[in-house]
Amino acid sequence: MSRMKFVLAALLITAIVGVVPQAHTQVPQVILAGSSAMWQAMALAAYNSGHCVSGATAPCHHYTAKNFNLSDERPTAKGGSTAVDLGNVWIVWDSSASPKVWVYSKVDSGVGDRCYFAQPHCTINITTFPAAGNLISSTLWGDSSSDSTPPASVIALFTGGTLSVNAAATDIRPEDALFATCRANSKLGGGPDGLAGLGYGANASGVCPAFGAALADLEGSDILSAYPASTSTAHLLAFAISGKDPFTGTAIPAATTVSVGAAPIIFITARTGALKTLTNATDAQLHTAFGGSSCNASAFGLAAGNIQVYLREPPSGTMNTTEYTVFRYKDFKGTSQEKGVAAQNPLNGQCTGGARHRSIGTGEEVEFVLNSTTNFGTDGIGYAFFSYGNVSTIADSASYGYLTLSGIDGIFHKYGPSPAIDPGQPTTAGELPSAADLPASCSHAFPCPENKIWNGNLSFPNLRSGSYRAWSVLRIVSNGAALTAANLLVTGAQTYAVNVVPDYVPALRVAGTDPGLGLLRSHYTQEGVAPVNISLTGDKGGDAGGCILFSSGSVGTSDTTSKLAQEAPGTSCVQVP
Repeated sequence: MSRMKFVLAALLITAIVGVVPQAHTQVPQVILAGSSAMWQAMALAAYNSGHCVSGATAPCHHYTAKNFNLSDERPTAKGGSTAVDLGNVWIVWDSSASPKVWVYSKVDSGVGDRCYFAQPHCTINITTFPAAGNLISSTLWGDSSSDSTPPASVIALFTGGTLSVNAAATDIRPEDALFATCRANSKLGGGPDGLAGLGYGANASGVCPAFGAALADLEGSDILSAYPASTSTAHLLAFAISGKDPFTGTAIPAATTVSVGAAPIIFITARTGALKTLTNATDAQLHTAFGGSSCNASAFGLAAGNIQVYLREPPSGTMNTTEYTVFRYKDFKGTSQEKGVAAQNPLNGQCTGGARHRSIGTGEEVEFVLNSTTNFGTDGIGYAFFSYGNVSTIADSASYGYLTLSGIDGIFHKYGPSPAIDPGQPTTAGELPSAADLPASCSHAFPCPENKIWNGNLSFPNLRSGSYRAWSVLRIVSNGAALTAANLLVTGAQTYAVNVVPDYVPALRVAGTDPGLGLLRSHYTQEGVAPVNISLTGDKGGDAGGCILFSSGSVGTSDTTSKLAQEAPGTSCVQVP
């Protein structure tokens, strides 16, 4: 070979070597962390039957697995250690030379909000990449496909610990998530009911620590699970939604909150003993049991018999939605679930008769009810956001059920029994629905559109009408390019929530099939954010437990005399300065 040919060959080899790394790079799009309520629908939207969302290169591929780390490294800035939450993940990637990647870690809304606003953001990571778990049924992906293993460059995002959360999935507004964390991470006391602070931290009751505070103020005591043999914890780490990060002092970019849909809270029970005949509960009865006055079936007007009562962790979006739509109304006329707890950690008692117990996460809450008689020999009662996946382990069983609230069903038109029940409803009143209850036109399996499950074609009719109080709007929080990419998932997920697995009411109109959510909750000043009541877009301030208002695209511009609570759905709002 001549010297010139050798030089040209060497240059060619160098050029080839230089492009190989670029061919194996990856481009993260939306990296979500938070609520279980949207986890499945967002996955289906990203994959889009293998066609991918707009702007990606088909075909797309998918993967799911359990127990990935969601790591918040900010405490190390104050001499502390990284806080880790575990979550199930889905990953979708396209066929670009430099693959675009979408990820969702299913944890809790409060964790998702904290991890997004944290500066730096939390990372999703794992030491050894596990085999695919197929956690979403192959029938739902649109092409009957199973999970596949991601390419090495995508795996490296997780094993290298460099994948940062750039969007939160939350079932309460960020202002309410921040309030919930500060309420828990502060001294017990304060406020009209003595529960402005819950006692898991050193700050003044209900006060958020700011940048410059000591580690002990920024990091409250972990809240522990009482589920037998569980090691689950809820971390109380300070965060902020504007200004500076309280750990690092880094400026927090402005974020936008996008409404996705609305889902109901339902109270779930074991039905083998003392609660076997329980089908309905009033607010007052629930206050008696969850507030710790009586863990006895007599609290619900039944024959005496000890029961178990299961509470979620205080930073949880599920807990706070339930706290402010059923228990601790914003005018404090209700009774908090945290009454009499006195920061017992883990909560495993504090009730006359049976006991109250603390669960961490929706999975544990449902497991508590599932195994109530096995673990404690008595029936138990808890609550969860309804989705077919969330309640699947206790669905279609006479041993479990859900309650109406003051006679109003949160899932179907009427509680039953037949006749005149919805087509996708169990024939036994109050049994939780599953795919087995779907009409024959759906071949008793998902995908199944809402118009085949409910009479009148629309899901969750009593939520839509405003007659069922316990619900919240599901949201995505992000900014910049990630927000643009997330909006594509939101639109797709709303379609899947109508036509495939109707787990929630879409926030916006789905062309030709669903008019979208015609309600909003009145907002109020929360953590210094003044209320703005605009339906679906532009709303600000807290709204957990706010009055149910009807909308037609827009409701006012702002409200400085916030409407905060109703004695019952449809009644006048309580005005609070």
